[in-house]
Amino acid sequence: MNQTSLRLRWPLLVLLASIALTAVAAFDAQRAIRAQDGVVSRALSEVVSFASWSYGQHLQERLGGSAREVLGAVNHGDNLHMNPGIPPANELVRYLPYNQDCRCHQTRQGPLPSQFVMLKLGSDRLDVAENRHNPPSEGWDTDETMMMMREPMMMMHEPLGPGSQRQYTAAERRWLVDTLTRQARTSPPADRGFALIIGRFHDEPRVLSYTLMPTSWGDTILYAAEYDKDAFSKLLAGVLDGSGLLPATFTKGKRNREVVSIRVADRAGNEIFSSGTDSSTPAVSRLALPEQFGALDLEVAVRPGQGSGFVIGGLPRSRLPILLGLLLLAAGMSVIAVMQIRRESELAGLRADFVSSVSHELRTPLAQIRLYLETIRLGRASTSAQRDWSLGHIERETTRLGHLVENVLRFSRIGRAEAPPTMEVNVAEEVTRIVVEFRPLAAVRHAEIVLDAQDTPPVQLRPDALQRLVTNLLDNAVKYGPAGQTIHAKVETIPGNIRISVSDQGAGVKESERDLIWRPFSRGAAAGAAAGSGIGLTIVRDVVTQHGGRVWIEDAPGGGARFVITLPCSQSQIPAEPPSLAIAQ
Repeated sequence: MNQTSLRLRWPLLVLLASIALTAVAAFDAQRAIRAQDGVVSRALSEVVSFASWSYGQHLQERLGGSAREVLGAVNHGDNLHMNPGIPPANELVRYLPYNQDCRCHQTRQGPLPSQFVMLKLGSDRLDVAENRHNPPSEGWDTDETMMMMREPMMMMHEPLGPGSQRQYTAAERRWLVDTLTRQARTSPPADRGFALIIGRFHDEPRVLSYTLMPTSWGDTILYAAEYDKDAFSKLLAGVLDGSGLLPATFTKGKRNREVVSIRVADRAGNEIFSSGTDSSTPAVSRLALPEQFGALDLEVAVRPGQGSGFVIGGLPRSRLPILLGLLLLAAGMSVIAVMQIRRESELAGLRADFVSSVSHELRTPLAQIRLYLETIRLGRASTSAQRDWSLGHIERETTRLGHLVENVLRFSRIGRAEAPPTMEVNVAEEVTRIVVEFRPLAAVRHAEIVLDAQDTPPVQLRPDALQRLVTNLLDNAVKYGPAGQTIHAKVETIPGNIRISVSDQGAGVKESERDLIWRPFSRGAAAGAAAGSGIGLTIVRDVVTQHGGRVWIEDAPGGGARFVITLPCSQSQIPAEPPSLAIAQ
C-alpha cells in the first residue's frame, strides 16, 4: 500500500468512525430518553391518581364537616323530630358558634351560608332565614333569631319581610322547592346524613347542603344551607392548599398548587373552580364524587416539569453531557475528515496541474534541441556560422532544461533540513556570472537584463544557493513581463545584510496575492496563460529561509514587481553601518 493511498484512506476512516460514534450516541440517547420517559410516566400516573383520590377524600371530609356544622342541630339532635315545635329556618342560626368581636354567629370549619331554608316535603312553602347582620357576608345576627325562637309557629305562616341580605325571587323559590323536593325523593342522603346539591338557575351555579329530619308523626322536614359561588370556591381552594394532601417527598417545600392543578366541575361539565390548567400537562386523572357530594367531577393534573420530583431518589443522572460530547467529537472528526479529503483532492488537482506544466516546460526545450540536431545532421547548416548558431541554440535550450530539472529536484527537498552553509561566496561576482549565463534565455523574449552589482563582503552559502535564487527570479521576470522589457537586477550591501533585487516591467503583483504566490503550485492573477509550474518562488523562499534571510515583493519604480532578498553577511565581514546607506534605505 503506497503513501498516497494511505493519505486518502485515513480521512475516510475518520469519517466512518465519526458516523459510527454519532449513530451510537443517537441510539444511546434515544434509549436513555425512552427509559427515563417510562419511569417518569409511571411515576406521574401513580402520583396523579393518588392526588385525585387524596383531594376527593379531603374534600368529602370538608363538605361533611361544613354540613354538620350548619345543619347538625336539626339532624335528629335534641329529639327535635319528636317535638311538635319544629324549629324554623331562622333558628338554625343560633346553633352556629358565636363571635364576641362581631357580635354575630360565624362558622369555623366551612364557608358561611348565604341563606338558611326549611321545607316540609309535599308543601310548596319555603321558610327562609333573615340575616340582619351588616354586611351579611361576614356573619349572622341573632336578634331576630331569638325573637323567632319565642314564636316557633311562625314557620307555618308567610315568610318574613326582606332583610339586609339578597332575597329570593318567586322564580328562585319555585326552583329551590322543586330542586330540593326532587333530590330528596330520588337520591336522599344516608340515614342521619347530609347531601350536597350542585344545580344551575339561569345558567348560574347554585350550591346547597341539606339534611332530612323525619318527624315522629310522619312528616319529613328538609333543612338546607346555600353557599354563594365565591364562598364555595374558597372551600375548594382551601382543600388544595391544605396540609396532608400530598406527601412532603412529592412537594419538596412547594405549595400543592405548584405541583398539581385542580379543576372541579358539576355533572354537566360546567366549571365551578380551577387552580389553572396547562395544555402541556404531562398527566391527568379524573374522579367523580358520589351523588351525596353533588356528583362533582374532579380533574387533577401534574404541573409541567414536576416529573423528576416524583421518582424516589430522583431521575438517573443525565447522560446528556457525555452524549453531547460524543456528538461534538463526531462532528469535529467529520469536519476534519471532510477538510482533509477536500485538501487531498485539491492537492491531487495541483499535482496533476504541476505534472502537466512541468511536462510542457520540459517538452519545449527538448523539441528545440531535437530540431537543431536534425538541422545539423541533415546538413542544412552548411557553413560554420550556421552550425555555431544551431549549437548555440542547443546549448541555450540545454541550459533551460537543466534549470527546470534542478528546480524539480530542489522542490522535492523543500521542508527538509539541509546541511549548514560550508563556503563563503562573493555574491556580486556570483550574481554577475548567473546573469551573463541567463541573458541568452532572456534574449528569446527580447528582454534585456541590466545589472548593478556593487562590491559585497562574502556570505556563507551552499554552492548552488545563489544559482537557485537568482535564476528563478530572472526566469519569473522574463515569463511574466512583456516582450522587449528591461529587467533590472541589483546587488548591494546594507547594514548586516546583502540585498539582491530583481525588477520587471510587468503588471506587478496585487497586495492580496503577495503572500499567496510563495505557496507551492500557486500563481498570481497576472500570470495568465504564461507557462509555469508554480514552484519557482516556493524554492526561492525555502532557500532564503534556510540561510537565515528574508524575501518579499514590492512595487517597482515605473510599474511592475520587485522581488527583494536579504542574506546575512558572515559575522567577521559585517561592515560598520554607513550613515549614507542607512538614510538611503
